[in-house]
Amino acid sequence: FTFTFIRNPWDRLRSAYVDKIQTGKIMIHRRTDMSFAEFVRFVATQDPWEMNIHWRPASVHCNMKGKQPVHYDAIFKLEDGFNQELDSALQRIQLMPDVITIENQQVEPGVRGRMKFYHGARDITYKNELVDLVAKIYADDIKLGGYSFEKYG
Repeated sequence: FTFTFIRNPWDRLRSAYVDKIQTGKIMIHRRTDMSFAEFVRFVATQDPWEMNIHWRPASVHCNMKGKQPVHYDAIFKLEDGFNQELDSALQRIQLMPDVITIENQQVEPGVRGRMKFYHGARDITYKNELVDLVAKIYADDIKLGGYSFEKYG
């Protein structure tokens, strides 16, 4: 039984920025003051295989494309409840799940928080610039998860 988790790309990239770039845990070009718009534009220039694991597309990282793609028995969405989905997967392979909880919410959840972050970013050339860039970078992940910028999950 093979499984993996995916996450809404707009939320994933926003979370990577808040947790890794704003905190200085990861510096790009030795900068500690990179805006969200600059970060998204930087990610858009990268080869997906060279991206940091925190923002590399899941479809690339989990080898879901290419000459020998991995075919997963289940693909879970983080938005559907990580703890419950992991418990389900572990029970399916007959492992008793220990109590595993993930609580790392550093950004305002939901569609409203997502829209405020993307549409309110400084240095954007048009309202949906960053939304469109993320859609291009993560097109396969968006299709895989049935994701949309405008709806939760």
